[in-house]
Amino acid sequence: MYMKKIIFFFSVLILTACSALRPTTCSVQPTFYKYRYVYIMQTGSVTGSTGVYSLDRDHVSGGVTRTTNPADLMSGYLMQKGFTILPQLDQNKLSETMVLSYGETGHRSVGFLWLFDATSIIIQFRDAQTNDLIATAESEDWGSTEADNIRYAIHNALDAIFATPRY
Repeated sequence: MYMKKIIFFFSVLILTACSALRPTTCSVQPTFYKYRYVYIMQTGSVTGSTGVYSLDRDHVSGGVTRTTNPADLMSGYLMQKGFTILPQLDQNKLSETMVLSYGETGHRSVGFLWLFDATSIIIQFRDAQTNDLIATAESEDWGSTEADNIRYAIHNALDAIFATPRY
């Protein structure tokens, strides 16, 4: 009987200790695919590290350090999809240009016993002439470092936008 209580306790602990990632949400206007050019707002680099703390030597050893720039990730993704990335807004191409902006919307503890932090991001595509919202996506993800969190969340958001059927 005592063993059943222990098994029940650990089963409940495991089932309640895992927090799932929020699903990626997106909205895409039918005009999204009329655009050929994208101007990406400047973003700063994000660096994240992992390490293993050694009690017997009193220092951090091993681990990984990763750096990512969200603008670079989005630029490469969009080039693969056939868009031309503009280094600056071109007055002659405004009718075919979207402006892409990115922001982080927070961090949240997820995973087994809440050992991991997920990073939430939002991406917006706006018409360069009218500033109308063309597409938006929110996503969160987690990885080994904060840079991984952002990299995975950006890919989730862009995948969701491009998975939306063309009208």
